[in-house]
Amino acid sequence: MYTEYWELDRKPFENTPDPAFFYLSAEHADALDRFVYLIQERKGAGLLTGEYGCGKTTMVRVLGERLDLEQYRVAYLNYPRFGPDQLLGEILYQLGEDREGDNVERMHRLGEIFYRTNLDGGHTLVIVDEAQIIPDDSVLEELRLLLNYQLESAHLVTFMLIGQPELRERVLRLPQLDQRIAVRYHLHSFDRYNTGSYVAYRMEIAGANRQIFTDEALDEIYERTFGTPRRINNVCDMSLFIGARKGVREIDADIVRGVA
Repeated sequence: MYTEYWELDRKPFENTPDPAFFYLSAEHADALDRFVYLIQERKGAGLLTGEYGCGKTTMVRVLGERLDLEQYRVAYLNYPRFGPDQLLGEILYQLGEDREGDNVERMHRLGEIFYRTNLDGGHTLVIVDEAQIIPDDSVLEELRLLLNYQLESAHLVTFMLIGQPELRERVLRLPQLDQRIAVRYHLHSFDRYNTGSYVAYRMEIAGANRQIFTDEALDEIYERTFGTPRRINNVCDMSLFIGARKGVREIDADIVRGVA
């Protein structure tokens, strides 16, 4: 552990979706606001895409903190590698309901849940993470059919598809689904400015009271990670470890080059 050496309260670059370390770049703030709007206004379906490791899953956690989840019934599917005969059952299971029966029975049961939740003043939210691994387009069609449950002014269920860039292209090839996407957003990797701000923010949250990474080190981190948060975390974590072993006072570009 290097936290004591650098006088930190905790490790700043763990690759876990911890909302406390969520760096709100202008792009992430824009995406977050749009998806809060999607859910609060019950607009139907949203699509969030981005490169691997750019913070999509963490943003979903932060989204949950922005909303009053007591008003929502949430089904979170984070490994959707199943067929159309399994999807509806999984959603029922995640909502704490019986998933027995065929797909027609499951669809009717979900419709009853959506209506009942709405009558109780709530709303149902279905989040499908890593949606690019869905093996069959018929699964996406089943999701689209859920949007048929609606009132005159709003949908009774909101679902979010989250995945890597290929998901965006896949949805575009399914016009019956693509036309139902009310909010879509693609997250990009950080530029040099946001890379430096991201590192500084996470260090501050971890308890740092001074700048430990030099500007030259941040230049090197950006060049070697392409501004991808997960890669930045890996490089910074090892840099702090090596820096502590060497007994240095700051992380310079040479240390970064030695671990990246």
